[in-house]
Amino acid sequence: MYIVITGDLKSSKKIDNRSLSQDNLKKAIHEVNSNFNDYIVSDFRIIGGDGFQGMISTYNIIIDIYFSLFQTINHPFYLGIGSGPISTPLSNYVQEIDGKAFHLSSEALKTAKKKNRWVVLKSNLKNNDLIECVFNFTFDIMWSWTDRRKEIILFYRNHNEDTNAISKATHKYSIGTRSIYKTLETGKYSMLKYGEKVLENQLK
Repeated sequence: MYIVITGDLKSSKKIDNRSLSQDNLKKAIHEVNSNFNDYIVSDFRIIGGDGFQGMISTYNIIIDIYFSLFQTINHPFYLGIGSGPISTPLSNYVQEIDGKAFHLSSEALKTAKKKNRWVVLKSNLKNNDLIECVFNFTFDIMWSWTDRRKEIILFYRNHNEDTNAISKATHKYSIGTRSIYKTLETGKYSMLKYGEKVLENQLK
């Protein structure tokens, strides 16, 4: 069984600076391939101009991949995730592979766009709908952040989410400790972490 992730930028034709958007997408894909290499079966690649696709071996890195894309793409995007067998040989060029996993991922992406969800999951997981629901609630919290809030919260997340991270953030952003905690509270980061924990347990 393989897991295929297919993404597409939301309302990409309305993006003012398409060149910058493309650069961000290329950078995001490069970072995912570099940081999650141990779990990638076929590298993520840009498809169709504003889309991307890759194949992974395990569900439990999806949330981290999403955070990586979220941090760098800097534009809303849909995801369609499908799992199943493939009918062609493996290749490092994901466009050369086909099979049920790809068909389900494509169908999931179409559903995500039609129903305006951040992600749709088509898998054989026992609690597929529950997992998809928690993914969407979690991602909805992330996309509610202002640029400033996003920057601070991601800095905290990327620096081990501890008191040392708080201290580093106060120096980097020249604000007090209480302001950092207030940003995390307003950004509902504890609720997001709760969602992550639920997903972690469901995706074991």
